[in-house]
Amino acid sequence: MMQKLSFISILAAVIQKVEANTELRCYDAVPKDNLVPYYHVEMLGSIPEKSKTMQKDRYQVVIHAHTEGGGSEKIFNAIQKLEEALSEDIELPGDYEVTLQVPNGVSQILDEADGTKHAVIGYDFVVFSGYKMKI
Repeated sequence: MMQKLSFISILAAVIQKVEANTELRCYDAVPKDNLVPYYHVEMLGSIPEKSKTMQKDRYQVVIHAHTEGGGSEKIFNAIQKLEEALSEDIELPGDYEVTLQVPNGVSQILDEADGTKHAVIGYDFVVFSGYKMKI
């Protein structure tokens, strides 16, 4: 059985997939005075997934989409691009495998003080890291 995968690997895989499939930058830490549009990824946490035979963990991730304001079209397009980008499984290192990758939907769309739009979209990733063995 392998060790539990680090959350850093999950964040890196999400960032890589979003940037490759949306052609927009995706950050884990947003640079000051960054220009829109862009995405940023935040790890909420990980919890063990119940299974009698497999070692699996559920990683809960929130992705923020930032676009120009002046209507909803740009933020809706950014959300749709993100959903399409993550319709492909993220790629993990070694023998780790994504067994479930599911969007939890848009939880908020906000109008920011600077006139930009900000959407919050949740995702869960269940990762298989090995079989349980009885000795």
